Amino acid sequence: MQKPVVSIVVLNWNGKEFIKKCLESIKKFSPAGQYEVIVIDNGSKDGSVEMLQQMKKQGYLHKLVLNPENLGFSKGNNQGFEIAEGEFFFMLNNDTEATEGWLENLLKKAEEYPEAGAIGAKIIDFPMWEKHDCKILPDRERMTVCGGAMLMRRAAVEKIGVLDDAHFSPIYGEETDWCYRARNAGFRIIETDASIIIHYGSHDTTMQTGREKQFILMNTNRLKAMLYNLTIPELAGHVPGLGLIFVNAMRAGKPGWILRAYWNNAKNWKEICRERKKRKAKLI
Repeated sequence: MQKPVVSIVVLNWNGKEFIKKCLESIKKFSPAGQYEVIVIDNGSKDGSVEMLQQMKKQGYLHKLVLNPENLGFSKGNNQGFEIAEGEFFFMLNNDTEATEGWLENLLKKAEEYPEAGAIGAKIIDFPMWEKHDCKILPDRERMTVCGGAMLMRRAAVEKIGVLDDAHFSPIYGEETDWCYRARNAGFRIIETDASIIIHYGSHDTTMQTGREKQFILMNTNRLKAMLYNLTIPELAGHVPGLGLIFVNAMRAGKPGWILRAYWNNAKNWKEICRERKKRKAKLI
């Protein structure tokens, strides 16, 4: 096999029914020789391992890492980056499917935006895809894109480092933190609708954590990523959005959940200050 251009890293935890379709869609819609598929299994007990071993023999994936336990999103993806051979890394959720032209179009965008550290594909929930209710927008610059379908330039990873698995485990906030770090290092973050990924839902996360813990963890870590990396004016610009999240949580009857997320960061203020200084020092 020739050296791949893109290393696709897919995490799996008891997602047998989803990852089979995911890997089949990659093989169906991706140009041979342009990519490698790396699957990191985080201690599945649902028969995923046996199925993945068989699919590897059939050529649906090229490298398989079997963890004895669930190491989380950041550590799992970092394992994939460590053995990846591509010029680009593509993080892809296991509860997704690729569509025609997804990879070719993504690589065209990477060529069009050589200063981009990351490019996010358009993620469309399956019901919307089924109804053909998909508005295609022009490319746009973002502060962050979703790690469920995110192309990362190897050169950017080598410059700023991999996902922060020390502060963003088991999940949430890690790709936001990485994108902020990339932007602060001079890279652009682009989102494109030229590459489309179908999404079936947060299967792994909901099953692992439950709704309450998922909500608290998501809001804790995303706010933490902001506090670690953004300037004071940038943080001020996010206040209206954070206020809206708070109001929506109140309306949904979850005031305690959102307050716990904010408190988790307030009580770790010294750590936040240390990380802000550390990240700023790395840019000097």
